[in-house]
Amino acid sequence: MENQQQSSGGVGVGVGVKKPWGAFNIVERGEKSFWNRIGTAFRNHDGSYNIYLDALPIGGKIQIREIKDDDRRKERGELAEKAEA
Repeated sequence: MENQQQSSGGVGVGVGVKKPWGAFNIVERGEKSFWNRIGTAFRNHDGSYNIYLDALPIGGKIQIREIKDDDRRKERGELAEKAEA
């Protein structure tokens, strides 16, 4: 199913480059929310996602969000690195 993954339509990005999304678990503690990145997701051409988790979410809720360029500098887990290779 690797060949179903969507290429990025962004400006300045080469054809066939997979656009990663982040998988986050949001933990509420008091009045603060902590966003913990627990993996990476890739959107397929049919709108489905392949999600590679490095940790399990607390409470079972995962939020998938586009990764901004600033977020890409943050350290990623081993499965996310393999998925992008």
